[in-house]
Amino acid sequence: MEDYKKALNYSFLLLKYRPRSRQEIIERLNRKKYPSATIDKVIRVLEESRYINDEEFVRLYVASSLNRGWGRKRIEYTLKKFGISEDLRSSALKDNQPFKEKLRELVQRKISGKTKDRKTYQKIIRNLATKGFDYEDIIRELDASGFRKPGFSNG
Repeated sequence: MEDYKKALNYSFLLLKYRPRSRQEIIERLNRKKYPSATIDKVIRVLEESRYINDEEFVRLYVASSLNRGWGRKRIEYTLKKFGISEDLRSSALKDNQPFKEKLRELVQRKISGKTKDRKTYQKIIRNLATKGFDYEDIIRELDASGFRKPGFSNG
């Protein structure tokens, strides 16, 4: 019973800082070497009382990641690391519109006042690709904004 209380309190401490996935809590409790029966009981209690809910976690995580300027690939990779199922990941990321809007916003911010040279073009692509946006989408958005690849005609 003592293990259970400690494990539950530790879980609440983790959840105090930010929402967590079910798998994150399990991994953290495993690192503390709690017995699997204790971990199962803690997870059951946390799920029943809705302290952990992977659907809600994914919804919040996708929204906050978009606010940080992250693209679909980076968000999906991170959700996978958090132990989120493929079905839940693909369901949360199926709507492409928010990603297109965020990419458009980031491209506009990055090109404003910049000289249209090859170095700047490549730097913008590299930066946005690192954030998890698709290369083809980045190129398409740069073209649509009028910031075309220097030295090549797009026509």
